[in-house]
Amino acid sequence: MKTKKNANGVEPLGFKNIFGTTIMGAAEGFSAALMTGWFMLYLTDYAGLGKWAAALGSTILLAVRAFDAVNDPLQGWIIDNAKVGKLGKYKPFIILSIFMIVIGVSCLFFIPSSLLSSPVAATIWIIVFYLMYDIGSSFYAPNLIYRTLTLDSVQRGKLVIGPRLFGMLMGMVSSALILMVNQVNSALNDMRLSFGVTVTGILIITGLISLLGISMVKEKYHAPQSEKSERVKITDIFRLIRDNKALRIKLISQLFDGFIWAFLFATAVYYIKWAYCADLATGVVDNDKYGFYSAIASIMMLLPLIVGTIIATPLMKKIGSPIKFYRLLILVQSISCGLLFVLQILGILQQAPMIFFSCMAIAATAIGCSFIPGTALIIECMDYEVYKNGKDRSALCNACDKFIIKAQSAVSVSVVGVLLVSVGYIVDSTTGNYIGDLAAIPQMLAWFIVIMGLIPFVLGMLSWIILKRYPINNEIRQKMKNALTQKRAI
Repeated sequence: MKTKKNANGVEPLGFKNIFGTTIMGAAEGFSAALMTGWFMLYLTDYAGLGKWAAALGSTILLAVRAFDAVNDPLQGWIIDNAKVGKLGKYKPFIILSIFMIVIGVSCLFFIPSSLLSSPVAATIWIIVFYLMYDIGSSFYAPNLIYRTLTLDSVQRGKLVIGPRLFGMLMGMVSSALILMVNQVNSALNDMRLSFGVTVTGILIITGLISLLGISMVKEKYHAPQSEKSERVKITDIFRLIRDNKALRIKLISQLFDGFIWAFLFATAVYYIKWAYCADLATGVVDNDKYGFYSAIASIMMLLPLIVGTIIATPLMKKIGSPIKFYRLLILVQSISCGLLFVLQILGILQQAPMIFFSCMAIAATAIGCSFIPGTALIIECMDYEVYKNGKDRSALCNACDKFIIKAQSAVSVSVVGVLLVSVGYIVDSTTGNYIGDLAAIPQMLAWFIVIMGLIPFVLGMLSWIILKRYPINNEIRQKMKNALTQKRAI
């Protein structure tokens, strides 16, 4: 029986493939939000590790990124050389990643109390399960699944929207984490234990949702495999960056502008806790207020991300160029962060939480919009490589992009960790109250705004300037499209 095609002669994706790809990222999306927004806070405030928690977290996060520099290309090589089996070529790696992510992150937020008295044992525990999470996260490569479901570029674009929005939904679930932990803590009366129970329970649920999703997906199209095909080498990454100016400019700019979101998300939970929810004279935290405010802040960040994603395509079409739209959005993000810094200096921000939330919402809307043109530019860089150099190194382009994103997430959290170490940050893991030097809190708040306000402003402006040198304009874009269309026809 032949598969029905639409008016354009394209096979429909089908409900199972669309719904399956949308929900299969539940565990990965929730875990990514946890690791960016809550992991360092858990280590420093609730794990019971003491003063050395911030230093440990910062060191591990940076060390794992060095590990990724070798590991990510290696995992890509493993996936590329896998055989097409009964489940397909990529589904087994997605299934493996789901189990590794759920187990790894659950254990990171549920450190056994018997290990807390031994810094060495606790460190080994954290390293082992962070590596399990990190390797599992690298094996989660949904773009490879999308490529097998359809050969039509329009349908591939549609496949991206659902997972992107569902991932943001998982981020919104994580935004209510403190509220859920407080509910569990009302029965357990131990914030450390309540964190572990809450996170593990949610991860089990999202893991089951992810497994249901990937079970509904059926791979269709695979590139023919040849024994004589030349394998991709790790060193090809350096040759690619050297020869492809469009990719080089995009990656250099991303080294700067990618930190805007990373610094905002990593720092906000700390600033909200100590600026709006704590008695600075005693260090006592109103946990109910903190749960409420952190939920508002996360929603004010994640909801604009969703709105930005939805409105980005028509706005980009109206502006007429992804690079022009992208630069405009970088400018909006930078100014919003700069405003946070100015308001803190004027003494306004700490007295007006709604102004803080509003600035974050503006920045988040621009960040949400930038996902579409940013993705378009990366794909355009892949096409530019074929157009200029005659070689398809799309997977390596994707690996460079993904590595930078992971590195920025780790660096942003590590910078926060370094700050906490420098001020002697220490919190009671049972109550969440500050038990260090109370005089250090105002200084700490000022530095938080430097990290999430001044630094992103400067980095964003540098990115905006660098992107002026992006080599692809509308004329070149049209020539490139014509040339690639001819090659595909041949």
